[in-house]
Amino acid sequence: MALEIMEVTAEKELQQFVKFPFQLYKNTPQWVPPLISDELETFNPAKNPFLKTAESRLFMAWQNGRPVGRIAAILSHGANQKYHTRNMRFGWFETVDDYSVAESLFDTVRNWAREKGMETMTGPHGFSNFDHQGMLIQGFDLPGTIFAIYNPSYYPRFAEQYGFTKDVDYVEIMSRTPDNGLDERYARIRERIEKRTNVRILRFKNRKEAMARGKEIFDLLNEAYVEIYGVIPLTEEHKDYLVKKFISFVEVDLINGVVDESGQLIGFLITMPSLGPAFQKAKGRLLPFGWYHILKGLRTRKRLDFLLIGAKEEYRRKGVPIMMLADLAQRAIDMGVVESESSPMLENNVLVQSLHKYFPSEIHKRRRIYKRKV
Repeated sequence: MALEIMEVTAEKELQQFVKFPFQLYKNTPQWVPPLISDELETFNPAKNPFLKTAESRLFMAWQNGRPVGRIAAILSHGANQKYHTRNMRFGWFETVDDYSVAESLFDTVRNWAREKGMETMTGPHGFSNFDHQGMLIQGFDLPGTIFAIYNPSYYPRFAEQYGFTKDVDYVEIMSRTPDNGLDERYARIRERIEKRTNVRILRFKNRKEAMARGKEIFDLLNEAYVEIYGVIPLTEEHKDYLVKKFISFVEVDLINGVVDESGQLIGFLITMPSLGPAFQKAKGRLLPFGWYHILKGLRTRKRLDFLLIGAKEEYRRKGVPIMMLADLAQRAIDMGVVESESSPMLENNVLVQSLHKYFPSEIHKRRRIYKRKV
């Protein structure tokens, strides 16, 4: 039977769209499945406020009565307005190892982009930078994380065959705990910074305290990430959504901040236990036992995921990021952490990458945002 591209318009079809990767990667040990309920919420306009600043269409490829691919076309009005572009994003791209499927999916997005008067298409993206983005181009033998998608090596080959070229690359860094503990120079650096800038480390005693500061964290993120590629300005509704979605989930003893003399937040650092193995055991569901595996994973502290770091511009080069890292690193060592993996960071973000040079570390994964003319 011929390949057929069908738009997702019904709840049953959305379920098929979300569950397709579970079929595609069922024999792939590197893949970390998302929670099905989270994925469904992402595409629900009543629950995801990022859909209010974007139009989207979801498509699935079918052949011989079975799904063989999927893709999301995203017209982000927020991104186009900020960057003065006429660009169509694509995301949630998955395909069997057949170029004709990938070509048809890309063509479908491209055709809609032309209908909407767009000039370029880029991806993989989500509705915001808090969704998965970037196509893995290095590190195919390594396990994924819950914050960075895995894909097979034929994906970038298909993208380049279609005419996509590099727009930007992200790198991920694996750092290991020093055998002899944290270098004592960190303590001296922290003392100097505190004296010179009159700032202090903020730790959270419980989740309630962290939630109370959650809006401040995303206010600061809005400011600190304003020049980062692809970042869309956060509305108050976005911030409320992200506080509930992320701050209520992370472990408070693995978050810290820095405040100035008035108590204003001027920096934050968020890490959490690596939950990749727990999500693999959960198999996309909290019930009946997924919650148990995730809860157990939160209490396992051998490996951390380094998620977000930000500081007000005037404090970035005064050592505040190093100060936060030193504080959290010492606590991590005391917990028995042996390694940490960064979330994807832009390859030209030298300031954040330089924080990892104080530990045995290496760039072990690379992912790419592709671009082509419509």
